[in-house]
Amino acid sequence: MPDFGGAYRETYDALRSVVAGMDDAGLSRTVPFSPLWNVRDVVAHLTGEAALSIKGDAEFADLDVAGTWRVPAQARRRDELNARQVGQRAGLSFDEVLDEWASYVPTIERMLRGEVPFPMSMPFIESILVTDLAMHEQDIRSVGGVAGGRDSAAMGIALGSYAGALGLKLQALSMPALRLRYGGKERVLGEAPIGATVEGERFE
Repeated sequence: MPDFGGAYRETYDALRSVVAGMDDAGLSRTVPFSPLWNVRDVVAHLTGEAALSIKGDAEFADLDVAGTWRVPAQARRRDELNARQVGQRAGLSFDEVLDEWASYVPTIERMLRGEVPFPMSMPFIESILVTDLAMHEQDIRSVGGVAGGRDSAAMGIALGSYAGALGLKLQALSMPALRLRYGGKERVLGEAPIGATVEGERFE
């Protein structure tokens, strides 16, 4: 089993070093893959996500994160939660947001390693937390022009998470499978027959 806690910590440390060196103009830049947010908002979201994981939230305890792609009502609830996380931290300084996130990381590590239970039961929560962090790290790096983290453990977990989710979607929609080839490896998403093959580097 992957070391989810170690992967989270590694990527958190790397991302913090990137954003800590940004000025106000850099923090205000829009993030391409979250176009309603800037860099500061993304960090506020990740901080809120960490807080939610530790403290729980009864209002969203039954949120089906994995099912949001096919249930619009669930997707709206997810978006409302994300917006609320960001809005709650709008009045804080960026240093205060970073300090809040830092206060959660040791507990997040322990929870991801199974040493401390999560307050809410959510399928695949370990993969979700690490994958979300890895993807937002790359979003922010792209904005700041700071490459890195492309071979991290978190990126490997993210690839597995998204590949697995896409495979399930293809099956649910009765669509042909997709074959991925990268780094001398091959992964088939979904069930035969294979309808297409995509080749590239693992990061791509």
